[in-house]
Amino acid sequence: MSRLSAFVAPEYLRVGTALLIGLTVAPLAGVLAATQPFLLLLLLGAASWVVLVLRGGDGAFFVTGAVAPLLYLIDARSALFSQALLALYGMTCVHALYLAVQQPAAKQWDRRLMIAVVGWGAVVVLAERMRLGEGLSLRHLVMTVIGMLPYLWFALAAPRITANSQAHALLGGIALGATVVAGAFLLNSRSLSEGLQGRDAWIDTYTIIGSLKNSLGLLWVIGWTLLLGWRARIGWLLRAPFLAILLTAILFSFSRSSYIALIVATLLLYRGHSLKLWIIAGAISAFVLFGLPEAVWARLEMTWSPRRGFDPSAETRIELWGAAVNAFLSAPLTGIGWGKFSEYLVRTGQAPIAAGSAVYDLGFAHNYFLSAFAMLGIGGVLSVGMFLAAWRRARALVARQSHQARVVQAVILAVLASSLFGEPLFDPVLAFVFLLVLACLVGQEGEL
Repeated sequence: MSRLSAFVAPEYLRVGTALLIGLTVAPLAGVLAATQPFLLLLLLGAASWVVLVLRGGDGAFFVTGAVAPLLYLIDARSALFSQALLALYGMTCVHALYLAVQQPAAKQWDRRLMIAVVGWGAVVVLAERMRLGEGLSLRHLVMTVIGMLPYLWFALAAPRITANSQAHALLGGIALGATVVAGAFLLNSRSLSEGLQGRDAWIDTYTIIGSLKNSLGLLWVIGWTLLLGWRARIGWLLRAPFLAILLTAILFSFSRSSYIALIVATLLLYRGHSLKLWIIAGAISAFVLFGLPEAVWARLEMTWSPRRGFDPSAETRIELWGAAVNAFLSAPLTGIGWGKFSEYLVRTGQAPIAAGSAVYDLGFAHNYFLSAFAMLGIGGVLSVGMFLAAWRRARALVARQSHQARVVQAVILAVLASSLFGEPLFDPVLAFVFLLVLACLVGQEGEL
């Protein structure tokens, strides 16, 4: 009997279990490495993620922030992109549920910002997925639930980011992920390797990393802002190469809205610090004057000239803005319906003219707010309310001498400026990145 008790003692059970797992996992890992290396990397990544989640430390926040921008390395038109997006949503929600279990009673947090963000997200997801004209189906229901997962994460995790280190890790991960994507973009850019000029270089950016140049430009502005305002042990010598990569990528995005966002975010971040602002402005100016290629200058000069006025892209935006206003006025309560903007342009004869023919395949009005009001009617007010609530919260924390809140405030202004010329928050990846940034404003005031 004593021998049997010794055999089933805890230490023997642990050793036996470890041996059994080792004998099973080692051959499986070898087979996968030889036949399916991608699957092996996927399993190792999932295992690392589970370990980070169960540890409950800052690592899970850092990984979340870093992984989200990396989705831009996958072609947005592929099935793999949808699978990766679902995996990201699922893993982050697992982490949020873990946080909720560990901290069932969240401390003081800003409910106004929470309601504004989750409310706007719910309206957009429901409008996009549950089109009553197409009827209700199990597929629509599943897609709606998937679309709501980021906002579920925000509702569960944001109130529990009460430690400064957690928010710091989250923002640091976003900055790292944005820098990696920028480096991948530059390595794949024919504008650099083949010396493309003018319009050829501008159009070439459409073919790189999922054809989302405006969203990518804003992502890099967010990374630039977070890294520029970073307060950590790493000094300027270590940050300077990453800032140079991000700035180069922003310029080569040929996204004029990103240029504007870069300027306003940098000015806000260094408002009141004249010496630092002059140094940063001088560095950017020197980079632009001596490092900016002719292709980018040609793109900027295309916007407007005294002889021909605005270029076709700018003229199209103006026409679309007018059409969006008309669409809202035609149905101010309910809007024209989600995804119905192109149909509205055709029906009313307001489609812009480009190259001698009308352009119909325009899902949005190249303005986030006008698009929301046109398609959702008065529901578009929530898009404005979200920015107002975030800005008010950031200002309150900045008044309490929170440097981190000041950096987030600069990111909010950058996204707002870019939204006036495009629809960055209708991009699921960039919308999730923006949610991660806003989450740093929700937690307890005394510690952020």
